[in-house]
Order: sequence, then C-alpha cells, then structure tokens
Amino acid sequence: MTRQPHLHDQEVSFWQRATDWQWRPSNGEEFAGKLYPPTGSSAQLLLQRLGADDPATEVRAHIDLGADDIAAEAARLIGLGAEHLGRGRGWIVLRDPVGMVFCVTGNSPDDP
Repeated sequence: MTRQPHLHDQEVSFWQRATDWQWRPSNGEEFAGKLYPPTGSSAQLLLQRLGADDPATEVRAHIDLGADDIAAEAARLIGLGAEHLGRGRGWIVLRDPVGMVFCVTGNSPDDP
C-alpha cells in the first residue's frame, strides 16, 4: 500500500478524536505535528507526514491501545471511522480510516 500524502490529515483527525489529545502542528518540515495527552503525562504521539518519495509499502509500526473494556473501546473507535477486522484472545483488530492496522487490548491503561 503506497501512502498518499493527502490522507495524512484524515489520519491525524482520527487519532486526535480517538485519543482526545491536543494536536499541535509543527513549524518545521521533519514532522507534521504531535498529539499531547492531558497535563502530567510525558507521552506524546508524533505524526510524520510521509511524502510520495517514501519507499515504505508496508506498515512500519503497530499501535496497541490498552483498555479496561475492549468491546466498548472498539465500538467507540468504529464509531469514529475504524473498521473491525477480527478478534483475538484478549484483543480486537481494527484498521484506521486510511489503512493502518492497530489493536485494542485488555492491557489496562492503569497497569504498569
């Protein structure tokens, strides 16, 4: 699957709604921007805009979202535009609106 630059905004919008984190666009050319969680967390999700010259045709990362209620979280993400692909033992496989496969897992966000 070849990444198309115009799909980036669609992907940013999905992940912003999925995480409910604040989007801050970049002033530079290296990446498009970052999603930041509420104050107090050191986590951030950097979203890089891939150009037409990017040689990758396969996904290079896989996101697992930990949730206390896997089915409810998967349903919420499907309501935001994700597609249900299947179910495993302790996870549900989804695809975001532009094709990245990710999972909702039973790894509680409150467990280290």
